[in-house]
Amino acid sequence: MIFIALGTAFFLAWSLGRNNLSNLFGPAIGTRMLPFQSSVLFAAVFVVLGAICSGTATTQSVSDLGNVSTATQALAICLSAGLILIGLSHLGIPASITQTTTGAFVGWNIFYKYNLPTDLLIQTVSAWMYTPLIAGILAYLCFKLLKKLLKKNPIKLLLRDKIIRYGLLTVGIFSSYALGANNVGSIIGPFMHLETKSPEMLFLSAGLAIAIGFCFADKKVIKTVSSGMFPLTPSEAFIVVFISALTLFLFSSVELKNILLKLSLPTIPLVPVPLSGVSIGTIIGIAVAKGITGLKFKSAGKVICSWITAPICAGVICYGILSLFMLGGIR
Repeated sequence: MIFIALGTAFFLAWSLGRNNLSNLFGPAIGTRMLPFQSSVLFAAVFVVLGAICSGTATTQSVSDLGNVSTATQALAICLSAGLILIGLSHLGIPASITQTTTGAFVGWNIFYKYNLPTDLLIQTVSAWMYTPLIAGILAYLCFKLLKKLLKKNPIKLLLRDKIIRYGLLTVGIFSSYALGANNVGSIIGPFMHLETKSPEMLFLSAGLAIAIGFCFADKKVIKTVSSGMFPLTPSEAFIVVFISALTLFLFSSVELKNILLKLSLPTIPLVPVPLSGVSIGTIIGIAVAKGITGLKFKSAGKVICSWITAPICAGVICYGILSLFMLGGIR
C-alpha cells in the first residue's frame, strides 16, 4: 500500500509539473522569446534542485495540517488533489497544488472527526489571498519603474530583445527553483508522519516527477497565462515571471525568516503558496498599470473562481475516497 500511495504522490507531482510550466516559462513561450524544449529542460533541472535543497521548510507546514498515519490516508489525499489538477488542466485553467492538497486535508480531518489546526489553516488560506495582491502591487511598481528607465535610457530593439530573452531564461530558472522549494511540501507533506527509510529520496523523486510533468505541459494552460487573460509583451512577461518567483522564494526561505527574527521584525510564514494565484496577480497588476484595457475579465474570473472551488472539490473527493475505503475494509 505504501508503494501505491507513493505512486499516487508522484502522479500528483506529475500533475503539478504538467499544469505549472505555464507559470514558469509560459509568458516566455507565449511571446516566442524561448522555445518550448529549452524551457522544459531548464525548468526540469532547477525544480529538482529546489525540491532537494529547500523543500523541507514548507513540507512541515503541510504535514501539520493532519497527522496522517497510514499509507491509505496519504493515497486518498494525493489522489483527490491530483484529480482536481488534471481536471483544471483540461479546462485550460492554471491550478494550485497548494489549494487542492489543503482542501484534501480538510476533507480528511472532517472524515475522521479530528479538530482542524485552525491557526495553521487560517495562516495558509490567508496567504492565498494576500500573495496575489502583493505580487500585483510589486508588478505594478516594477512595470512603472521599467517604463521610466527605458524612456530615459532607450535601448536598440535587437539589444533589448536579447536582454529580455536572457532575462526570461534567468527568472524562469529562479522560478523553477522556487516552485520546487515551495510546492514540493504539498506532495511530501502527507507522508511525513509515516515511516520512510529515506525522506531525501522522497524529495528527489517528487522533483523528478514534477520535471517529467513539464514534458507533458498543457498548451491550453500556457496560452491562458501568456495571452488568455492579457496580451503580454516580452518585457511584461519578464516582470510576471520575476515577481512570481520572488514571491514564492520569500515564502520558502528559512534564511530570510532567521534574519527577520534576529532583527525583531515580523516574519514571513513558511507555507506553500499558489504559483498560479501569484502569476495571475502579477498579470492583473500589469493590466492595471496599462489602464486595464485588454484584460479579459471572463478568463480571469474563471481562474479566480477555481481558487474557491478547487479546494472544496478536493475535500469532497477525499472524503468520498476515504468512505469507499472504509466500506471496502481498507484502512
